[in-house]
Amino acid sequence: MAYYEHAPSYGAYLFMLLLYYIFSWVIIALGAYKNRDFLLIKKPAFEGIQYGFRVFLKKWLPWLLIGLTLWSISAFKFTDYYLSTYSFTLTGTHFTLSELIKDMEDDEFYRFDIENMKKLGMPSFGILKAYKLQDVVREGLLVRKIDQVVITQGYPLLPVVKIYIYEVEGKKVKSLRTSYMLFPESPGGKLSSLFNFPFEMFFWGGGGGPGA
Repeated sequence: MAYYEHAPSYGAYLFMLLLYYIFSWVIIALGAYKNRDFLLIKKPAFEGIQYGFRVFLKKWLPWLLIGLTLWSISAFKFTDYYLSTYSFTLTGTHFTLSELIKDMEDDEFYRFDIENMKKLGMPSFGILKAYKLQDVVREGLLVRKIDQVVITQGYPLLPVVKIYIYEVEGKKVKSLRTSYMLFPESPGGKLSSLFNFPFEMFFWGGGGGPGA
């Protein structure tokens, strides 16, 4: 069972997929291509024309920063789409641990074991979001189950997401393991491997969730 109310719309999912795999690095490459002449000029035709690596870097830097920002956001959001679809409750997105903890404490559907999570370790900065995974699938005689608390940590300007996985027994967090989702890994494939559970997206008929 997936939580369709938490799933993205098809359009939002497709846009984030393209942003993650294509658009972000294309922006970076296009900026380098458009300003390549500042590197290639050996002797300017007119006096006063600035050229060289420093000039190229100055011209290319805005493109680089925009591309890396979109890349880091899309990596985080692309991972978020998969986790949200299999979470019966989740927090909003925050940039400090104190804000994230406040959101977890206010959750109406699940009592997060924040005390033990703090003891085991929690991320202190970045793009942060918490999830309570809960789902069961049957594959013939095989039953696969997820029942963990997860926090994702996105890094500004890097297409990297650190995944904190808290194993739960009853209502208590007992252990922590971490992993990284790195470009060009697929979030669905990475999460399926980490949890031994099929994290799959769906082709939405006419619905889907709220997207972002």
